[in-house]
Amino acid sequence: MKRLFVLRHARAAAGPDDHSRPLGARGNRDGLWLGRYLGENHLLPDLALCSSAVRARETLARVQAGANICIPTRFRDDFYLAAAHYIMTQIQNLESAITAPIIIGHNPGLSQLFQKLTRDPPRDSRSLKYPTCTLAILQFDITDWSRLQSNTARLIDMIIVADRSKGPT
Repeated sequence: MKRLFVLRHARAAAGPDDHSRPLGARGNRDGLWLGRYLGENHLLPDLALCSSAVRARETLARVQAGANICIPTRFRDDFYLAAAHYIMTQIQNLESAITAPIIIGHNPGLSQLFQKLTRDPPRDSRSLKYPTCTLAILQFDITDWSRLQSNTARLIDMIIVADRSKGPT
């Protein structure tokens, strides 16, 4: 059994260029909230594959701080605005010892990956948009990532932080 976390980076502020945009105040709050949620519910990844963009890196840092964990991480320049099929290929190449990786990246690639992998994904406009700081937790009945296929994931949870967190956003 394998589990995959698919996380779109949290809300970013303006920056000198798109790759360098940091998290804004809401993004920082949402990342912390998500980390606390994951920690409290014992939903913890064992590896992070993270876009090298500043907002993705900072999202990972906030999630780790909220969960009070340190996830082994591989920062990936090639995950910046990567297409769904490319990300899927990278997941298929993961070592079988990895059981619950988290992918942190950008739209449209992540929303397309979520739709591609999930059996009967939600079709409401909010889920299709895959807003910032949205996390899908998917489960696969496989023992090796090389067996990952489209339309085989069971959706365990879809967390749209802006819809769940309390306090100002």
